[in-house]
Amino acid sequence: MQKNKDAIVWGITPPGAFLEEKIQEMGIDVNDFAARIGYTPKTVNEILKGKCCITIEVAHSLDYATGIPVSFWLNAQKGYEEELMRLQVKEAVKNQAGWRKFFPISELNPRTWIKDFNNKEDGVSPILKFFGVASPKAWENYYYKNRLKVAFRISLAETEDPYAASVWMRRGEILADEIKMEKQNDKKVRSAIKKAMPQFVELAKNDVAAWEDLRRKKALPKPKVGEDFIDDGMHKLQELGAKLGIKVLYAQNFKSAPIHGMARWYKDIPVIQLHDRFKDRNAFWFTFFHELGHIVLHGKKDIFIKNVYYGNKNQQKDDEANAFAQKYMMQAGLEV
Repeated sequence: MQKNKDAIVWGITPPGAFLEEKIQEMGIDVNDFAARIGYTPKTVNEILKGKCCITIEVAHSLDYATGIPVSFWLNAQKGYEEELMRLQVKEAVKNQAGWRKFFPISELNPRTWIKDFNNKEDGVSPILKFFGVASPKAWENYYYKNRLKVAFRISLAETEDPYAASVWMRRGEILADEIKMEKQNDKKVRSAIKKAMPQFVELAKNDVAAWEDLRRKKALPKPKVGEDFIDDGMHKLQELGAKLGIKVLYAQNFKSAPIHGMARWYKDIPVIQLHDRFKDRNAFWFTFFHELGHIVLHGKKDIFIKNVYYGNKNQQKDDEANAFAQKYMMQAGLEV
C-alpha cells in the first residue's frame, strides 16, 4: 500500500504536504525546486506524495532551500511514520479482538490492574501493554508454549485457565518491580532465612491468634471487590521478608485459576506471591511456608505454583516444600 494512499484513507498528513505548500508560497514549480536542492523532479514528487521519506540529508537540503529548519522536517517525518505505524498496529489488533475473550473479563473489570482496560478503540492493546508483549502470538509463545524457557521456564498450557493464571503471575511481576531492592545472593538469602525461621514462626503464631480473636468478635476484615488487600499480619510478613531480601506480594487470584501461592526468583530476587484473601488463616501460613521452602531448598531456575497444575511441575520438590511447611506450622502450634 502506498503511503500517499494511506494518508488519504487514514487522514494522516505526510511531511510532503508542508513542502508542497512552501513550494507554492515560493512561486516556483517542482522542476525548479528540484534543481535548487540537487534532486530529480521524480524524487521531489515522491517526497510530496509521502512515498519517499525525509532523511537527514534531505532535511538539510530543504533547510537551505526553504529556510525551514532541519528539526521541523525530521520531526514531521517521524510523526508521520509513528502515526502510520500506530494505525497499522490498530488495524492488526482489530483482527485479534477475539483473543481478549479468553481472559477473565468479569473478574478483571472491577480491578485496576490493566490500565484503560475498557477503552473504546480496542480491548487488546491494554492487555498487550500489561504483559509487555507485542502481540497475542508473543503472549502465546511466552506463557503458553514456553518457547522463551530462559525467561519464564514453565508452560501454562496444561493449566485449566492459562489466561487467568498468566494475568495473576504478571500482576506479581508488576508489584515486584514497584519494590526497590538490591539483587540477592542465593546462598546468603537462604542462610538468612534459616536464621530467621523462629521469627516467622512467632509471627505466624501471633497472627493466627489475632485472626481467631477477630473471628470470635465477628470483626474479620472484608476485602473490597477489585481492591488489593493487605492486613496488619500480612504487612508484618512483608516487612520481615524485605529485611531478609525477599519480596512478599499479595494478589487476588481468579476462580478459574485459584492459585494459592508462587515462589520464584525474579530479576535475581526471591519473590513469594500469595493469594490475598484466604478464608482460613492457617491455609495462608501453610502456603507461605510452602513457598518459603521452595526458596530455601530449591534452585533459582524454577518457578513453583501452588494449587494449580502446570507443565513441568516437579512433584518431589513440591513434597519437600510441603514437609518444610508442616515442620514450621507444627512449631507455631498451627493446624496443617
